[in-house]
Amino acid sequence: MAYRTASERVAGELRQEILVGRLQPGSPLSQVPLAARFGVSRIPVRDALQLLASEGLVVPTNGATAVVTGLSVPELQELYEMREAIEPVATQIAVPNVGRAEILRMRRLLEVMGKSSETSVWLEANAEFHAAVYKQANRPRMIQLVEQLRKLTDRYLHLHLAVIGNTEHLQEEHTQILRAVEIGDASLTAALTREHLATSHDFILQYLLEKQTLDDPTPYASLHEGRRTSRPSVTAQQGPDSEGLSK
Repeated sequence: MAYRTASERVAGELRQEILVGRLQPGSPLSQVPLAARFGVSRIPVRDALQLLASEGLVVPTNGATAVVTGLSVPELQELYEMREAIEPVATQIAVPNVGRAEILRMRRLLEVMGKSSETSVWLEANAEFHAAVYKQANRPRMIQLVEQLRKLTDRYLHLHLAVIGNTEHLQEEHTQILRAVEIGDASLTAALTREHLATSHDFILQYLLEKQTLDDPTPYASLHEGRRTSRPSVTAQQGPDSEGLSK
């Protein structure tokens, strides 16, 4: 990955270490040792920490240090509920504007995700796959919000991929989304995108709830109330032109 500035390079490497768990929640990040480590002045490190703070990955503790934030059920719930509300809308608006170049790019990225065993490569391809659609919505603020939320959920998705497993459904869901885009069915693409997000949300939520139950006898029961234990199939939302897209 190419970086335009020193601060982007520092932020990129620290972000990756947080995503993969090399920097654990609560780990302190101080400007002076980080500047020495990366061979830069304190200013790029300061800017990098500010960028990571804007993404929710660290919390500043004073002017020169920050700590890595933890994973939490409340944050997971809020982030995915926002994504499930906004990203399908952007996707539905965008589908009529998706051209052959975007579809060919999505096909290539789908192949990358199917073949890659490296989580960071998969995450990048996944982000580009979805962006190939929603960026065609011509809604700058909506797109900016979608991308901000995607960055904030990357650490949870990394948890899904690298720790929880059970990711076989992701490739099939991506295939269905691609087929819906190819036939120009905006409503179906939106429905499949929402279901895709909700499935990952449930996988990760279940893992965090189970882990919390093991670590703490008081589970997040109130947060789990009201969520469906199973989801209706999106095939019920498919029209006559959408046959063959169900799992």
